[in-house]
Amino acid sequence: MACSENQSHTSASSSPAASSATASTAASSNEVKVDGADLAGLDLNTVTCVKSAGKITVASGAVGGQQGIGIVMTDAATPTVESLGMVVDGNSLAVSDSMGMKVGSAVVSVDGNSYTITGEATGADMKNPMAGMINKKFTVKVTCN
Repeated sequence: MACSENQSHTSASSSPAASSATASTAASSNEVKVDGADLAGLDLNTVTCVKSAGKITVASGAVGGQQGIGIVMTDAATPTVESLGMVVDGNSLAVSDSMGMKVGSAVVSVDGNSYTITGEATGADMKNPMAGMINKKFTVKVTCN
């Protein structure tokens, strides 16, 4: 009986470790940082990545209708960001490059199914619109299955 208890104890202890490792891997595979800090109020569990119709779309749920992120990239060997929008401290920031109008910047690196998007998003300071544009450096890491 002691042997079977040890076996069940071993398998029971390895199962939670395996599932917690999986859970922590999943949670740590998504990251949204602005100016080097986690985007406050964003639940990383709501960040999704979907490949469809030649595009890669990254989106998140918003907390309290405020913080959130949305990215559309080309589904190519080296993806490019077509558009990125994020809400940071109530300010809408963007990266886009359409019809000759370039706003902000973004670079994508790929490692298997993991995508890292880094750059600088630009937008108006809604608390002080006359102050001009604000820029925030960001890093987004997601896994697309």
